[in-house]
Formats: sequence, C-alpha cells, structure tokens
Amino acid sequence: MNDLTWKYVKELENKNAVELFEDENDIKIPTDIVECIKINNGGRPNRKGFDTECSKGRVVKSLLSFNPEDLETIYTIFDVLKKEKSELIPIFSDPSGNYICYDTLNKEMVLWLHETNTTEKISNSFSEFLSSLYE
Repeated sequence: MNDLTWKYVKELENKNAVELFEDENDIKIPTDIVECIKINNGGRPNRKGFDTECSKGRVVKSLLSFNPEDLETIYTIFDVLKKEKSELIPIFSDPSGNYICYDTLNKEMVLWLHETNTTEKISNSFSEFLSSLYE
C-alpha cells in the first residue's frame, strides 16, 4: 500500500460528507475506508488489477466521489444498490458497471456484478484490498 499513488483526486467539498452519509443512511463505514476517501475522493489508483475468489484480472476504475455534483458518486450508486443488495456499500467502480463494495454483513470487500446481482469476495478488509492491487 506504500507505493499506491492516486490521480484525478477531487477535494471533498464538505469535509463531513462521509459522516453525513453514514448518519443519513444509518451505516458505519470502516475507518480505513473513510480515511482513504477523505484523502483520495474520486481518485484513481496507479495499481488497478485485482483478483476475487472466483476470477482473476479484474480492474478498478475509480473511488466513488462524495461530492454530489461529480460524475460517479456514492449517492447515485448507493441508491441503486440498496434496492438490490442493501448490505453493500459501494466504494469503487470498475470499467464494466460493477462495483467494489464493503459488505456490512460479512465485514469484507466484495465485487458486485450488476448483470447477475451476485458478489465475489475480494478480501477480508479494505486495507488488504488496497495492498493486493497490482499493475
């Protein structure tokens, strides 16, 4: 995780956006995710590849933004996703319309596949996920 760098980061318009989102939706996002969002909101990591328990060579696109006017925001995706899988909090998008999410029930990172409404486990934590990213 030490050599992970981020491009296209958008400064948070509201420094309390994550906490407000948690309060509005009665959820708690793990501290490591919150810290990453506050520093890298909407950004794209330099290492994008990751694997799930079921598939190899998946790709991260960008961290969802907590600025309401941005293109890919947590607000839009969360509203769609909570109708499908209410236990998931979307964190990253991928280039194919899927989302890397925090699973609040199992306390792990998963890939949500939009075409099948299924998930594949990625890692036991967000920090572990970031550490596992590769070129």
